[in-house]
This record gives sequence, C-alpha cells and structure tokens, in this order.
Amino acid sequence: MTKLIVEPVEGRRGLRAFLRFPEELYRDDPRWVPPLRRDERARLAPTDPFFAHAEARLFLARCGGAVVGRMAGIVNRLHLARWGDGAGFFGFFEAVPDPAVAGALLGEVRAWLRSRGLTAVRGPVNPSTHDECGVLVEGFDRPPCLMMPYNPPYYPSLLEGAGLHPIRDLVSYVVEVPPALPARVESVARAAEGRGMRVRPLDPRRLSAETELIRGLYNAAWGGNWGVVPMTAEEASGLASRLRAGLVPDLALIAESNGRPVGFLLCLPDYNPAIRLLRGRVTPWGLARFLWRRRRLEGVRVMALGVIPETRRRGVDALLFREALAALQRRGHRWVEAGWILEENAVTRRAVERWGGKVAKRYRIFEGPV
Repeated sequence: MTKLIVEPVEGRRGLRAFLRFPEELYRDDPRWVPPLRRDERARLAPTDPFFAHAEARLFLARCGGAVVGRMAGIVNRLHLARWGDGAGFFGFFEAVPDPAVAGALLGEVRAWLRSRGLTAVRGPVNPSTHDECGVLVEGFDRPPCLMMPYNPPYYPSLLEGAGLHPIRDLVSYVVEVPPALPARVESVARAAEGRGMRVRPLDPRRLSAETELIRGLYNAAWGGNWGVVPMTAEEASGLASRLRAGLVPDLALIAESNGRPVGFLLCLPDYNPAIRLLRGRVTPWGLARFLWRRRRLEGVRVMALGVIPETRRRGVDALLFREALAALQRRGHRWVEAGWILEENAVTRRAVERWGGKVAKRYRIFEGPV
C-alpha cells in the first residue's frame, strides 16, 4: 500500500504544486472556474495585506509522489482580538475523495494551531470572512458565481469524517431582474428622498478615497455580524486594486443623507463565464476570448450591502435598490446572485425574498477542537 504523507509547503516548487493541484482535481468538471494563478499566488504571498495581522501554514498531502490534497492553517490575530474565542482557521482545502487524506491534512493543521495556543479550528475560509467562506452543500446544478466557493459534493462528508461539525450555514439567492420597481419599494425610496437622502455612483477617479469611505461603511454596518472582523485600510486597498478592472461605477453605489455617507451597495458582473476561458493564465489568445465573452454577461453578483445602524429602516436600502435596478436594466443583465447571507439573518433574507429571490446555493462552515 502506498504511504500517505503530509508535508509543509516549502519553496517555489511546493507553492506551485499547492496552486496547481485544483487544476488536476477539477480537470473534468465543466462547472469549475480556474482562478488566475497570478492572483492566487499574490493572495498567499507574505506581502498580502492580510498577513500584516495573520499567518498561515500551507500543507500538501502526497501519495506515491502525487499530490492528493492541500489545506492551509490560518491564525488571524484581528479575529482573536475581536472575538476572543481561541479559534484558528483552515482554508484553501481541496482533496480527492479519500477520508484518510482529509483527516491527515486536518491533523497537521490542528497540531500547528495547537502550537500557537489555539483551542478550536474553523473553516473553510480563504483566508478570512472577507473572502470565500464555507463548502458548497447544495446548488451543484449552477456554476459558481464570481468569488464564491465551489467544490465536489463529497467535501462535507470528508470534513465530518475528520471530526468537524457544522456551525453555520450561508445561503445565496438568485433573483430575476424585474421589469419595474415594486410599488411599495418605490414609495419607500421617494419618502427617503424627501428626507434628504440621495444615491450616487462610485467615482473611479477617486478610487482610493471612495474605497476608504466604503470600508468605513462596511465596518460600521457589518461589525456586529457573526465572525466578522474589521477590514483594515490596507486590505480594502488591496481588494480595490484586484477589482479595479471589473468595477462598474453604476453598480457600485453610495447612499448619502444630506451629504453624509450612510450606506453602500457593491455589485460586480459575474465575470466567471469569461474568466473560465483564461484557464488560469492570461495569454494573448485567452485574453481575446475573455474580452469577447465579457461583453455579454447575463448575471451580476451582489458583493456587499451595508447601511449604518442609525439610518436603518429609513429607506436607504430602497434607494440603493432603485438605482441598482435601473443600472441592471440599462446594461441588459437578467439575474442577480445575492450572497453570501447568514442563514439566521432573517431581515436580509426577507428583503431578498420580497423581490422573488430563491435560495440557489447553500454553504457550510465547520468547527472542531484542535
């Protein structure tokens, strides 16, 4: 019997194997979207802003010399300062359908987290709650939307078999773009305008200032949500740099009350059908196919919506929805994926369901002792 070994990633060759393993695992899966290798390499580089307050250790599982799995152990010091729960994380998990592989990888991550004084392991997060979270457990019939997780159906059973248990479910809704704004929403939006509220598009000429403004709104609006830690200025700037080329000002909206920012709605076209054509690398032929395909994207992902606590229930969200709907109609988009949303977040879920939203995907976060 071939021996299974798990080893920490060392050097460029090890990192290359870590990054390339999903390409082999998903080779025959038509729904998987290969991430750009350069982007994944940058996300795991020590210079990424996340690692100013965190550290990670990457592990590879090999059997007979062939890579059969990967996993990262993650310590997020901002999370520990905010929540004080002794939790470390695992992320970037990929594995063949073998319980021994998942168990061995998680065993190494647990030992690494214990050596840093932590008492629990949670995940997957890649590498934080500002990024992709959870494993897909329902909705395998639809391809993944932009910057959302995708995995084989056997992942949940692998993680449970390795001694983890579910702690949170996240859901994504799909909403068909309606021909008109519902009368009730229009009425609420007009009342908000009467109170001095306005919505404007993001100004790409002032991207740094706009990014910092949205970061403040995001931290104020999301700060009380389960597992969320404040986004640093450096993390926000890095995210804006990655998204700059794909930003559509009319889909990145800022709400103001008498000139004061009070909320935002950030949407991006679902570029995944075009990104798939790059096959993980930016080549002249791949780029030409990408640019051709991105001209006819049907879907949009709602990345984040936030309203500061003191102006909630005053119609800010209705105004944002009205302007977003107008932009979606102008651009010819047909559907929106809203997510992820905590399953327990009844207020947001009801709001999406009033627009006819249906749960399209469900993701799960697991936890266990180290």
